[in-house]
Amino acid sequence: MTSDTAPATRSRAATRERLLDAARAVLAAEGIQGASVERICDEAGFSRGAFYSNFSSKDDLVLALFRRERESMMSLLQEAADPQAYAGMDPVEAVGVIIDRFVLLQPPDREWYLVHAEFELRGVRDDAVGREFNDAWREVKAEFEAVMVTLLRQIGLELTVETGHASAILMGTYDTALREALIERRPLDLDLLKVTVPIVMLSVTRPVS
Repeated sequence: MTSDTAPATRSRAATRERLLDAARAVLAAEGIQGASVERICDEAGFSRGAFYSNFSSKDDLVLALFRRERESMMSLLQEAADPQAYAGMDPVEAVGVIIDRFVLLQPPDREWYLVHAEFELRGVRDDAVGREFNDAWREVKAEFEAVMVTLLRQIGLELTVETGHASAILMGTYDTALREALIERRPLDLDLLKVTVPIVMLSVTRPVS
């Protein structure tokens, strides 16, 4: 890359990120169906030309937003599960440390929760974008399950049930706690998670033989 093209590339990337940030806010407030390209451009402070220089359509932007948030979430989960953070701890203590670290890195985010709910509705409707979201969500689950299995092995445990069943229980527990915290406009109940999640994990695992 030449010195002449580098600033242009950085500018394009910055424009794209501002459009994604704007879409995040607008989708949370108005939903995918209600959000227009014009409204997103207004929020970002760009013209429709800038929008279509980065995305082919609103649906293209919506999927790009999901991919960006997915990558960020998985990166934070892997950082929270860094083995050095819980070396030498028993399983219950280790899980508690990981929960603390993850929530510190990724505190409850009402805006993203609303946007994700919009994605789920599209997935249930099973239109073209919904099908792409469903495929992307399967990738998220697979990534989460890989992290979960690695984490369990690092603390000396292995699953006694199907990986998908265990991940569904854990993700559902977290999602319920998050939804209640957002509805009641209070902090996430870490004490509940740090008691419930280890109990659930211990009930579906055994020491590695």
